[in-house]
Amino acid sequence: LPDRRVHELFEERVARHPDAVAAVLGHRQLTYRELNARANRIGRALLARGLPPEAVVAVVTERDLDWMASVLGIWKAGLAYLPLEPHFPAARIGTALSRAGCPVVLTEHGSTGTLDRALDTRPGIERLLVDAAVAEGHDDADLGVAVAADQLAYMLFTSGSTGEPKGVMCEHAGMLNHLYAKLDDLSVREGDVVPQTGPQCFDISVWQLVGALVVGGRTLLVPQEAVLDVERFVDTLVDGRAGVLQVVPSYLDVVLAYLEQHPRELPDLHSVCPTGDLLKKELVQRWFAAYPAIPMVNTYGLTETSDDAVHLVMTGVPDHDRIPLGRPILNTHVDVVDEQLSPVPLGAPGLIVFSGICVGRGY
Repeated sequence: LPDRRVHELFEERVARHPDAVAAVLGHRQLTYRELNARANRIGRALLARGLPPEAVVAVVTERDLDWMASVLGIWKAGLAYLPLEPHFPAARIGTALSRAGCPVVLTEHGSTGTLDRALDTRPGIERLLVDAAVAEGHDDADLGVAVAADQLAYMLFTSGSTGEPKGVMCEHAGMLNHLYAKLDDLSVREGDVVPQTGPQCFDISVWQLVGALVVGGRTLLVPQEAVLDVERFVDTLVDGRAGVLQVVPSYLDVVLAYLEQHPRELPDLHSVCPTGDLLKKELVQRWFAAYPAIPMVNTYGLTETSDDAVHLVMTGVPDHDRIPLGRPILNTHVDVVDEQLSPVPLGAPGLIVFSGICVGRGY
């Protein structure tokens, strides 16, 4: 695990290939230089407000380039981000802002409707438009703020076992460890395109958003309306030259059913990664029947473990009745224990316990 943060690795790529395309959304795109400059200005605008290290800045935007620049800017300033989707009810947004202690919310034109209602009863929280932050005239050079490996990177709210939303706090080291596991097992290399398909508040969104930037690749931001139309979704992947695909198994089933009815080449796709739910053997069999040369990586993990903590790389259908979850990623340990936390015999049911760098703060 390198002694660097994600935004610092991104800055190294900016220095090497400043004019390479870093992110694409429809007909809009940003080069590494342009994305870096925008993020630097956002970071300086936040620091100008006197925010202390690890202050949590909410980001209420669509799944777009403003979201990407905001996340990078927040990390560059030594802060943490909390993504909240603009369509969330005002009460849900307000509760998350209060529990996270957010002093500032970054947002954009067209995404402030329910946010404004949430802020009506929380006058101490500043609403800052991304464009306004960029236009404040701050320097666009790298900030150079020292960010420790155990510093807070992001907070995501989950329903929790009690049904009450809880903010899971993940640190830079755990985030980077998971990101590198994904890059390795999905064989993401310089020039590869990673589709960003996960909603902003889901843990998979983190590596999908910035993973490609670490190796000199490109993030393909896929809007939700494209995800909801499978034909348009497949066209977006093919036209965008996506190298990997990570979706839940139920949606992979939809995509594969479409491809079985409308066969086509996927010339740039070299890894597919179902996640977030049980992967059935029948789906694996169908995938390899249609695309035998494209490996599949089954994954399992939690928001509390910085996303996926076990991976299974498959180049064919496994010889098991059920598809295994795989083995722990680097710097992570997994035990199966009973209610007294004692290891159970092989094959016996038990509770999965994670330990290592992946575990979020407070567990």
